[in-house]
Amino acid sequence: MSFTSAGPGHGKQAASPLLRLYRWALPSVRDWPAAPMSSSLYGYVLEVSRRQQVRLGLLTLTVFPLSLVPLELQRRIVNYAVAHSAIELLLAYGGLYLAVLLLQSGLKFLRDVYMHRIAEGVTRLLRRKFVQRGPLDAGVAEGTKQAIISAEAEKVGGFVAESISLPMLQAGTVLSIAAYMLIIEPLVALVAIAFLVPSVVAVGLVQPILDRLSRSKITVVRSLGEAVLRDGRRDTAKAAESDALVERIHDLRLRFANLKVATKSFNQLITGLGLLSILLVGGWLAIQGRTEIGIIVAFMSGYERMTSPVRDLLNFYRRLSVMRVQYKLVADASERVGGRP
Repeated sequence: MSFTSAGPGHGKQAASPLLRLYRWALPSVRDWPAAPMSSSLYGYVLEVSRRQQVRLGLLTLTVFPLSLVPLELQRRIVNYAVAHSAIELLLAYGGLYLAVLLLQSGLKFLRDVYMHRIAEGVTRLLRRKFVQRGPLDAGVAEGTKQAIISAEAEKVGGFVAESISLPMLQAGTVLSIAAYMLIIEPLVALVAIAFLVPSVVAVGLVQPILDRLSRSKITVVRSLGEAVLRDGRRDTAKAAESDALVERIHDLRLRFANLKVATKSFNQLITGLGLLSILLVGGWLAIQGRTEIGIIVAFMSGYERMTSPVRDLLNFYRRLSVMRVQYKLVADASERVGGRP
């Protein structure tokens, strides 16, 4: 983040209080005293980023309630402004809608920037541990160290940044919109929400398989790194062994991707059926004079706003399950290396 000033010599004076405020309000992840890594993933999250998670949580709490305002404004625009040809009311609602969108976008931007800052800070911690400490005779093979430093540290760091605020934001958004829909028109809301259940069930059935594939892939990738660093390409037999590991990684990644794509396609179908249910049930109620057109419009928008965080929650559950496997492998290597986390 940079700050500029109108004249020379004033940049540093203008930047200092703003930078101090920024660093105080949104502190970065820093080194901490030597200690073994926690045995649990969320134990590690709290150890290295407790202060940061509190700030992220406060930002998140200001974001998700704003998702309800556009839905209510859509309903009012259709039912009151458009239905009664009220130009002044239409402009007023439109201006308020714009203000809410700008505020929500600004808060999300600040939250996302801070999440990336936390992720990079945790990644730096892990890399420093395996770069500065842990000789080969400590029990950690060079291929394993290279895998952790190059890729696995980034994955752990990225997860730490979103481990609490992401499910908080998405769950808060889903619950808020679902409550709004149930209050405004319970029958349409119940029918639409019911179509979210199959997606949750599908992910629950597929995830254990993805976990096993992920564990196998991480292990084989480390073995490949160790084989290449140890043996090189001079021996034909050893090169064939490395090539077999490459083929094994290829097969595991394809199986993992195919299961993810199948689950995603199924969830997209369910989302389409949910929107269709809103049109049919809401349309039938509107024909009977038991609901308003603006409610149908708001519910279709609300359902799409709700299915997106539901997908994010399901993806987070998948990542959490895979990350527990990956974190356990990194923590085991850390115990053999010793030193700070």
